[in-house]
Amino acid sequence: MAKGDSRRGRKKYRVRYDRLVVFLLIIITIAVLASSCVNKIRGVDNKANAPEIPKTTTTAPNKEQQTTAPKTEDTTTSTLETATSANAEFTTVTYAAEEAYKGDLVLVNNDCEYMFPEGDIDPITIVGNRNDYYQAGDYVTKLDKEVLDQLNILMEDYAKAQGKTTTDVFVQDGFRTYDEQVRRHSEGKSKTFTAGHTDYHTGRTFDMFLMDSDSSTGYAYFTADEWFSKNCGTYGFILRYPEGKQEETGEKPRTYTYRYVGFPHASYINEQQICFEEYIEKVKGHTIDEPLEFSANGQKFNVYFVPMAENGGTDIPVPMDKTYTVSGSNAGGFIVTVAVD
Repeated sequence: MAKGDSRRGRKKYRVRYDRLVVFLLIIITIAVLASSCVNKIRGVDNKANAPEIPKTTTTAPNKEQQTTAPKTEDTTTSTLETATSANAEFTTVTYAAEEAYKGDLVLVNNDCEYMFPEGDIDPITIVGNRNDYYQAGDYVTKLDKEVLDQLNILMEDYAKAQGKTTTDVFVQDGFRTYDEQVRRHSEGKSKTFTAGHTDYHTGRTFDMFLMDSDSSTGYAYFTADEWFSKNCGTYGFILRYPEGKQEETGEKPRTYTYRYVGFPHASYINEQQICFEEYIEKVKGHTIDEPLEFSANGQKFNVYFVPMAENGGTDIPVPMDKTYTVSGSNAGGFIVTVAVD
């Protein structure tokens, strides 16, 4: 009896599966919502901390990027805009003001004074640095190292063209300091050009003579033959004071004074039979938009002028994918030479 009463006293619990299912659904929903919120928060944090993607720009500075460049004449501004925005194949390089007085194309005459800029040339004596295909007139005459290197190559080829192992040529009157020109001018040995205004200051100009035992002086002035006249430009040399150009050069014609201006400029000058002054003036009329175009030794070149900025450095447009050189002119700006192909 007591045992039966005990069973009746227990309360039976029924599992409500419907409530359990609802509860689980609620838990799952809460978990999904919480996960979504966390991902959104993490997404915002990741975006804020991610490295900034670099903005792509053309290598050539655009107009806005040139705001710090010195103002130049309208023609130069147009040139820079053309080179940097309309033509993506160009970029700009900045040259300091003193660079306008350096380079193989610096013009020196009565109107253009040589400024003796540091680093323009490296004068070395001809003696001890020449080859065996010509002689030095003395032990002290110097030329710029690059000029002398090219002269050595020219004279070797000149001798071989004649079937000789040497020539009767000797070179004298090269680089002159300011004080040397003062002395020469005062002594009447250099009447035309005062100190600062002679091309010999550049270390790129020199005189050529021939040893002549039949002459009372033992020498004769060099006069180029057909081979030399035709080929010296390939090595970078021009006749500095040619016949009929005294009004432009300010000096009487000479057959023996040569000047190094570099290839291809020398080839063009010799072919056109113009003087150095005329060439510089011609180049100054050409911009990057309308360069001077010519061929030398089968290669095409574009040459153009960039006026020197009035203040500070000068931004010069140059090609990104072609070989080029920049030289000061000592005449108000820079000359850019581009090998087209």
